[in-house]
Amino acid sequence: MAMKRMYRQMHSYGQLFLMLVLMAGCFKNNLEECENFENQLIQSYLTVTSITPDHRTPGGIYYVQRTAGTGLSPVKDDYIILDFVCRYIEDNAIQETSYDSLKDDWTASEIFTDYVYGPMKFKFGYTIAGLNEGLAMMQEGGKATMVIPSSLAYFDCKPLVYDIELFKVIKNPVQYEDSVLLVYRDENGFDESTQYQDIWFRETLTPDPLDIRTVQANDTVLFRFTGKLVDGYGNTVTASRIFDTNTDDANPLKVVYNTSNLTIKSGKILSVPKGLITALDTMREGTHATVVLPYSQAFDDDGLKDPNYDYIIVPQYQTVVYDIIVEDIRPPAGK
Repeated sequence: MAMKRMYRQMHSYGQLFLMLVLMAGCFKNNLEECENFENQLIQSYLTVTSITPDHRTPGGIYYVQRTAGTGLSPVKDDYIILDFVCRYIEDNAIQETSYDSLKDDWTASEIFTDYVYGPMKFKFGYTIAGLNEGLAMMQEGGKATMVIPSSLAYFDCKPLVYDIELFKVIKNPVQYEDSVLLVYRDENGFDESTQYQDIWFRETLTPDPLDIRTVQANDTVLFRFTGKLVDGYGNTVTASRIFDTNTDDANPLKVVYNTSNLTIKSGKILSVPKGLITALDTMREGTHATVVLPYSQAFDDDGLKDPNYDYIIVPQYQTVVYDIIVEDIRPPAGK
């Protein structure tokens, strides 16, 4: 019986080994087909765009400088700010882009509903290998095209083409964001008189009469908001990119206020930064206000990412501005 069991086991192992050999052969054939197909795609693209073998880098991408930069080149762990579009060579479809003008051509935009278009800020050195190599060759102010085989991207037999404009290389993100905050405050009139605790707060519409009570602990507050990124790159500082808002919702956000948190009763907000909670406790029914939050009072060094698809909504070390309208304040029952 033992010999029969051993024979059956050996027979089973033999079948498994044969199956693995056949699978390996199929995998090898598929891999070769994939490589051949990808090489043909890349060569056709290079021919059409007049990119020559001289543009091939030691790492294996094709790098074409479109506009020479004059500033810093990024090294690992720097932060960078850039605009880009990435396309598949095979069908020219957009794989990802920061350009708002192209979002209607990007199929994934229908899914990435909280994606914020405009110059993107992120930590350099942790993207796909081919992009890391190409970005390291750029300088601030430069524009470049990069052709990246899938072996240096997503290993899916789909080579990519990136068109990139590099605006800024940031060596110290805290120091840099402090400078962005200072410029924004100066340009928009947020002096020391508008500072409240660790945020800057200014009413744009003050309720009448002024003796209306301010928000108190355990009040139910109904308000509308628009959160915007304060961008700093080149010589431009703006606060025009909206990352979260409920202004078009049928009903305002309804929360129960506490000095350390907001309990959401109805409505939607991506996340509640502590600076927004601080701002609410100064407000009265009917108040309209603009609140400037330094990164430490906003989303700190974590930033804010989409929980399902992991794309960046608010970058790390990011100053944000909220426009707030308090529509109603309801004290707890019995008060």
